[in-house]
Amino acid sequence: MYLLQVLQRYKEKDLSPHHAALVQLHNILQSWASSCFVEIIASGSRAKGTAIARASDVDYLISLSSGCNENNGGLEAIYNGLHSELVRFYPRLVRPQNVSFRVSLNGLEVDVTPARKHPGYTDYHSLYISKEQTWKQTNVKKHNADISQSGRTNEIKILKIWRELNRLEFPSIYLEYLIVNNVLLNKPKDLNSLGDNVWHILTELAKTQNNPLFAAIIDPANSANILSNLLTISEKNKIMTQAQVAIRQQNWNQIIV
Repeated sequence: MYLLQVLQRYKEKDLSPHHAALVQLHNILQSWASSCFVEIIASGSRAKGTAIARASDVDYLISLSSGCNENNGGLEAIYNGLHSELVRFYPRLVRPQNVSFRVSLNGLEVDVTPARKHPGYTDYHSLYISKEQTWKQTNVKKHNADISQSGRTNEIKILKIWRELNRLEFPSIYLEYLIVNNVLLNKPKDLNSLGDNVWHILTELAKTQNNPLFAAIIDPANSANILSNLLTISEKNKIMTQAQVAIRQQNWNQIIV
């Protein structure tokens, strides 16, 4: 019961007051993409059903045709071109990130990622990785389906809240697949098991031996993308230490407030 109250307290932000601003952003993105435009895909936690109040509010992937900019600077030019366009419409409100841009729209944080679709009937895309000046493959629709249909969205949201309260580095895509494909594999999915399941996750993350944080978690959309490598050993140890603190508590309100 307490964890359900926590989920309600950290419920994702209502987007209805921001409808006009989001429609305007969509129009800007589609106009910028021009003949390369395929679609705008809702992505991230909101699309997966794992959004909480303290994290990014909205995520979009702009799907561009497979041949877009192929002979005119490629993915890097696409990334830089979108940055210039967003700054033109939202001066001082755009922050470049590794693969995306965060746009602040009157208190709403929107992450926008440009991506080029792979040829053929596929949902696979290539993203530009600005920090490494390279690219990687992804499949946002697969990620959305895997997590939203996993039966683990409540457990994931509780762990994200715990992550935010303790200021831990724990990328959402890694956290999600770690829970779905490893820690809670074969555990019950009914709502009555929520407390036991969250306690099981914390207990597993607290282990000093055979801790799942040190198992290889692979992105199902890209076998070359090892999600467990997104964190350093030091960052994983911080999660482990905080989980050890959590399981020593007697009540949920001492772990998540």
